[in-house]
Amino acid sequence: MYRVAIALVVLGALITFTSLALVLSPGAPDVDVRAVAVRALDSARRATDSVAVADEVAGVLPPGARAVVVRPAHDNEQPSRTATPRVAVLVGDVDQAAVGLLVASGGMVGAHATPDGWWASVAVPATVPPPTLPALALLVGAVLLGAAATGVNRTKAAPPSSRQKDVLVRGLTDLMPKLPEGVAWQAENLLAAAGVRLVVPDGRPVDPRRHHVVGTEPTDDEDAVDTVARTVRPGYADGERMVVCPSVIAYVPDEG
Repeated sequence: MYRVAIALVVLGALITFTSLALVLSPGAPDVDVRAVAVRALDSARRATDSVAVADEVAGVLPPGARAVVVRPAHDNEQPSRTATPRVAVLVGDVDQAAVGLLVASGGMVGAHATPDGWWASVAVPATVPPPTLPALALLVGAVLLGAAATGVNRTKAAPPSSRQKDVLVRGLTDLMPKLPEGVAWQAENLLAAAGVRLVVPDGRPVDPRRHHVVGTEPTDDEDAVDTVARTVRPGYADGERMVVCPSVIAYVPDEG
């Protein structure tokens, strides 16, 4: 009987989490993503520096869209990265980490390149929001099933391992950017109740083991060098153990 109960709880949890992912999956955007990439690259090529590139590209992006722009390095120019919450500008080569962050934002991705080495990729989210009430119902169902599984474990089996908990936390945090605001707030509360805290390390020293640096920002403040300028995407920690590393912009010396 115990094994049957465990099987039912596990099966129910799997079905619930799978249904949640399906409900929250974005639909196709109603814009031509490649045309957006072409406009972004045309705007970038008119700019005079990396900061201006980010501003120009942000001005032509649809709401919620993100972009990565790569321009060829000039003679003796060192590779560099500049980023805002919506646009990452790379000089010299394609940064796979930044592109991965872009793709992770969801929606459809389009790209455009020119023969002289300029390249742009944009991610445009779905314009149709996911259904809030079904998503919230599935989220609550997942929590209840998780609580039931925990209750069964307390009586007959060992508690979930840190690895199992990490998988669940990462799965939920990956869905967070796609959740409507109200549902995302509920999800944040559920994570907090489980002992998982939000990590926004603005102003703290950069730690490569705990921070995912996706861009840099020059500064003439020596004390600010190698600290976090701002957090692009928050992280999550279980106590002192980092489960999801935050994506950050780091201060570097201004060599201008």
